[in-house]
Amino acid sequence: MGIGCAALAASRGHAVRIFSPRGGGTRGIGAAVEVQGLLAGRFPVTVAADLGRAVDGADAVLVVVPGQAQPVLLERLARVLSGAPAVMVAPAASLSPLLLSRALRMRGLLAEVGGLAAPPVAARRLGAAVWVGAIRPQLCLASEGGARLAGMAQALFGMPVRDLAGMVAVSLADLSGLAEAAQLLAPPGVPEAPPRLLAALAQERDALAAALHLELPPASAYFAEIGGLPPLDIDRGLGQGAMALSFLVTLGSGLGLRTPIAEASLRLLEVLAARPLRANATLQAIGETSLRGMLGGR
Repeated sequence: MGIGCAALAASRGHAVRIFSPRGGGTRGIGAAVEVQGLLAGRFPVTVAADLGRAVDGADAVLVVVPGQAQPVLLERLARVLSGAPAVMVAPAASLSPLLLSRALRMRGLLAEVGGLAAPPVAARRLGAAVWVGAIRPQLCLASEGGARLAGMAQALFGMPVRDLAGMVAVSLADLSGLAEAAQLLAPPGVPEAPPRLLAALAQERDALAAALHLELPPASAYFAEIGGLPPLDIDRGLGQGAMALSFLVTLGSGLGLRTPIAEASLRLLEVLAARPLRANATLQAIGETSLRGMLGGR
């Protein structure tokens, strides 16, 4: 999806540099990326050799990696970022943009950091090419101070931006991890089971949002906009699924609300993985005191 987002920005005339932490995301891409599907053509990009070169002098930075990979990558990004770029993290898994924002403030940097509920496109690799299967009709964003980020996102990707009320809201609006968990836990051969489990988890999410007086986009739109649930990757799904479930369980505990479906799903994932999964590295780094402050001191 990151390469698809880069291609969309390049198609709109922006100069784009791309970087993959493990190299797989940029393998086979030279001076241009070939795109098929809803966005078709060859668009110029520069493949950066390292993270520092990727972000050096950038006006905007988009981080698109699975939720469980974000804490480590954002820590690396905080060490090499300079200036005052607009930084967007997609998806905003478990308040992860706050990790970057706080690390940058400790360095005295003024970069504006925000989170997207989902990347602008749904895409997959086809060898050296990228297939873009869907382009979202709008972006849901929350930022840490200032309104520049929304304008930057709209300029980069060409779609309207809906501002959400804070990082808790945009992290709750991210349903990617809950969908991974639903697909992992649903019985095979029952196609209606994953959407049903996802709907039950989304109801618990909506109850948490209501307790916090947050207005979220409808859960039904999240995957309808991209044509349904994406293909399941088991390793990614286990990490993202556990992270999203632990986020709901932790918020529920802080608000004094039960989340029985999320709690049971998390326990089942732990049984399947044969190891504890409820430790959420992002929430641990944010700290209980800060989290309680975001929940209104509960």
